[in-house]
Amino acid sequence: MKRIILISLGWLCVGFGFVGIFVPGVPTTIFLIIALWAFTKSSEKLRHWLLHHKRFGPILNNWQKHKVVPRRAKILMVILMSSAVVLFHYSLQNLYLTIGLVIILVSVAIYVISLPSETPEKSF
Repeated sequence: MKRIILISLGWLCVGFGFVGIFVPGVPTTIFLIIALWAFTKSSEKLRHWLLHHKRFGPILNNWQKHKVVPRRAKILMVILMSSAVVLFHYSLQNLYLTIGLVIILVSVAIYVISLPSETPEKSF
């Protein structure tokens, strides 16, 4: 049962990650990292597929080996998060919810920005 739940979570996150490619404000990388975690715990075949995927594989390999988030992804993340806050605020017109969202997103941004942007081999 646990394996089925983890595989389902992995596929759900792959789906959200795919949507994130096209929809501003929806992150891609974090969903793929969660999918990789779920597949690692449940299916070697799906883990292998994700790590060797033409588009996502290099990013996930760098994450798994070095906890690297590319600089371009960090910049895009901050831009999309800022856009999401503005859209959220103008949609709901609730200052308290907007402040809560800002606190969460700033915390996430600080963590992600603090991670290395290049693999150790490239930083020399």
